[in-house]
Amino acid sequence: MNPTNAVFIITFAMITLGFLLKKFNYITEPEGKTISKFLMHTTFPALMLISTARVKLVPSLLLIPIFSIVLGVIMLLASWYWFAKYPNRLRGVLTMGTGGFNTGLFGFPIIEGLFGKENLVYAIMFDIGNIFIVFGAIYTIGNYFSDNKKEQSGFTATLKKVLLLPPVMGTLIGLTINLSSIQMPTLCVDFLDILAKANKPIVLLLMGIYLSFDLDRKLLLSMSKVLVIRFGIGFITVAGLYYVLAPFPTMRNILMICTILPIGLTILPFSDEFNFDSRVAGTLLNISLLASFVLMWGLSQWLMK
Repeated sequence: MNPTNAVFIITFAMITLGFLLKKFNYITEPEGKTISKFLMHTTFPALMLISTARVKLVPSLLLIPIFSIVLGVIMLLASWYWFAKYPNRLRGVLTMGTGGFNTGLFGFPIIEGLFGKENLVYAIMFDIGNIFIVFGAIYTIGNYFSDNKKEQSGFTATLKKVLLLPPVMGTLIGLTINLSSIQMPTLCVDFLDILAKANKPIVLLLMGIYLSFDLDRKLLLSMSKVLVIRFGIGFITVAGLYYVLAPFPTMRNILMICTILPIGLTILPFSDEFNFDSRVAGTLLNISLLASFVLMWGLSQWLMK
């Protein structure tokens, strides 16, 4: 079997297994949130730490977070103007849905399967910029359109919140080890490796647990505009990357895949916090997940020819 097809078939099978476990009540969405919290504090930080500690760093990698931030800002600006006439509560959730990518929980397992753990650093660097978009721009936008506004967080508070996230801390520790050439004890490396390997199956099962087909058809037209912005700008970016980064095929291919990743899971807790319609957020998340999965599969088939 084609190795690319095998990666996506296994990914689909794992997500389906998670969905079936939920459907037949072996596990519930609230229990899924517990799994998500476990993952964010154990396997995911371990994967970030071990990957960044081992990678060979070059100056060009520092441009990737900037690229991610610029891409997120362009998408948010497009939605800011397109949804200008919508009611604030709907405008808020739709605008939040256009920015941010599900890099860590959805992209990492697929990219690791296609390109190997050693090349995961490109996706990790992309996710660093993505984190600042999610917790800086998107959170602020949600707060702006919310009826129950909280005090706007300053730059220092936002930066502190981002830096204290376990995956970000894992990345920073890994980069510090890498740059200072510190040799980690073998026992420590083996322990982190075991945790990092557990990330992929747990993430894919979790995606299935969150998957739902309860669609609000009255809002599908409005939600489709979010996908037009995301994938429209995404494919324009894909075309640009294909030619600009031609001398660096692995980095180019990974970044091309990153630009068409689905909406980040943070849209769900953010919508609850700002009193937006969580059904819209959930539907957006599920539609983008399915659309992105198909598009990534097709793009990967083309890239791997």
